[in-house]
Amino acid sequence: MPFSFPSTSHLFSLFSAFVFWFSHSSSSDQELASSRRPWADDEEHAFIAPGPGDVRSPCPALNALANHGYINRSGKEISASSLYSALTSIYHLSTPFARLLVEGGIATCGHKFERWLSLDALAAHNVIEHDASLVHDNAPLGAKFAPTNVNWSLVDDLIIAYPDGLGITHLAEARVKRESMLQDERRPELDLLHGEISHGEAALAWLLMKDARDVVSTETVRQWFGQETFPDSYLIPDEEVTLGKARKISLKIGDTMTKLKEAVNEL
Repeated sequence: MPFSFPSTSHLFSLFSAFVFWFSHSSSSDQELASSRRPWADDEEHAFIAPGPGDVRSPCPALNALANHGYINRSGKEISASSLYSALTSIYHLSTPFARLLVEGGIATCGHKFERWLSLDALAAHNVIEHDASLVHDNAPLGAKFAPTNVNWSLVDDLIIAYPDGLGITHLAEARVKRESMLQDERRPELDLLHGEISHGEAALAWLLMKDARDVVSTETVRQWFGQETFPDSYLIPDEEVTLGKARKISLKIGDTMTKLKEAVNEL
């Protein structure tokens, strides 16, 4: 399948799943590891859960940045420059990828001339956000905005279903299961764009959270998806996270989902 450059909306959606890439360092690398955990001994970037009046998005990667103070802890009026800085320094996104995501987010959900956005604006239903999230409830029928609170029952479902962690095939299975529930709720299937968005989210969840076994551990699911904090094992990636890497895994997850759905239809 030839590479196709995704739309700006698609690009921004991909970073709803940005989190981290596990790194394993020896004792001789402890100083380097410490420098790649800037929040570990820094009160300024300690985890603080959102309080009254704070807003959050459906994206755990952005919410973790806010909860650790790398972008406005309130979640409000986040400038393009601070968002770009956080994405490149904490998640080590490549410069082109980060710029595309920031510009896409502001263009679709932010203030174009003032060049800022608030996290809750990203919950606008079927703009970037979509139904069948792995850990969020669907938007109420007819609602303009989707819930931003984590549904812990969905988090627990992932942990129980995949106690050894989630690989690429497991993430595809989890997405198929969530999308199958749309029919039970008499909701439409995801359209092509939002289907691709969901593949990208799952792809980045695997690409950036996978451990040495190439799976996303249950503890990572609990801490990042659920608590929206950087997992204990998180280190800033050594290598840049690029659009090309995300796109490759996204296509693999999409293909796996198609095969799983075809197998069910043949039963």
